[in-house]
Amino acid sequence: MHPLKALRLRVVTALRAAGITLDVGGEERDVTILEQPPTGGAIPDTMLPALYCYVRSERIAPDCMACDERTVLLDLVLQAQGYDQQPVDQVDDLQLAVERVIAAAGSLGGLVMVIRPVGSEINVERGEVIFAARRLTFEARIL
Repeated sequence: MHPLKALRLRVVTALRAAGITLDVGGEERDVTILEQPPTGGAIPDTMLPALYCYVRSERIAPDCMACDERTVLLDLVLQAQGYDQQPVDQVDDLQLAVERVIAAAGSLGGLVMVIRPVGSEINVERGEVIFAARRLTFEARIL
């Protein structure tokens, strides 16, 4: 299996196993965790809150002759449900949960040397700012 596919699948597996829930209008709801980005990047409202991930980029170390040391940027898109300020709070809570789950996953079964969050930004779709969504970026080193 290609290491990028393995990384994505192991992160999804760890997140699913954690059973992440969010408060949506006073009701605890399970977070839908998709294995692939949805068509068009938009998750149907009936599946929210939700997240998906994809590998944005990788760099392969040129000086490693016996191995492929890769530095990978993995993006997770977090999407909330609701109106007013509540979706912004949900995205904050979801980001915290995701960061904790991935930190607790360690080397993701020996796949990565290190994986850490390196930033986040508000999601923009078709030139429109979507405050109920955020792109969270992790950097991973794979040997």
